[in-house]
Amino acid sequence: MPATPDRTPGPTRGRQAARERIAARRAAELAAERRRRRRRAQLGAGIAVAVLVVIAVVVTVVIQSARTDTSAAVAPGNTAEGTAETGFALGSADAPVTVDVYEDYLCPACRAFETDASGTIDQLVTDGVVRVRYRPVAILDRLSDDDYSTRAANAAAVVADAAGVEAFHTFSELLFARQPAEGGPGLPDDELITLAAQAGAGGDDVASGIRDLRFGTWVARATDQASRDGLTGTPWVLVDGVPLEVPTAEALTAAVEAAQR
Repeated sequence: MPATPDRTPGPTRGRQAARERIAARRAAELAAERRRRRRRAQLGAGIAVAVLVVIAVVVTVVIQSARTDTSAAVAPGNTAEGTAETGFALGSADAPVTVDVYEDYLCPACRAFETDASGTIDQLVTDGVVRVRYRPVAILDRLSDDDYSTRAANAAAVVADAAGVEAFHTFSELLFARQPAEGGPGLPDDELITLAAQAGAGGDDVASGIRDLRFGTWVARATDQASRDGLTGTPWVLVDGVPLEVPTAEALTAAVEAAQR
């Protein structure tokens, strides 16, 4: 059967062909643009990854360069076994449960924990259930005008060195009771010396140890060790090595009871 001749008028066929050519060209342009965008995205992602790697390397170098060499730090006397000479223990070494308390003396949450839980801890220690190891750190120096976190932790170490762990504990309670506000000056050295004497550690040697930051490098080592232990904030309270999700007296009591089962 003979083919039906195309009876579309010539001008109409021409316009249709032109539209098809334009559509094909646009489709090709869109496809090319999509390819260009993919290449730019891939290039941008590669650059971003490279920048992040460079930033990570720079940050690591800065941190490592800024870190104080604490390998030769002299530790105060009366540090507790099992703390790498960075903590002070109260309670029997035979107690069935060990509690580690990492605190910064400028930390408001640490003060709140002490207010809430210190009586509970003292009772658990008295009952022979818990051996508590206090681990002072200095992570909040940037929030004071005078590196108060380091100065307070150094003063606590001076007290422990001179007068023992009971005096250290009393001094720590005094520090939290008189905790300065973040963003300003800490307690002056003269007040730290007065509080040390109230805790049972007086004399010129204690005063000079506080003024001269005798254990300042040790504080840096203790803080670095805490970071290696996993510290990300304070207070950090562990019961037999397991951190409390919420550091409260109630949570501590429940964790200690569970640890004895």
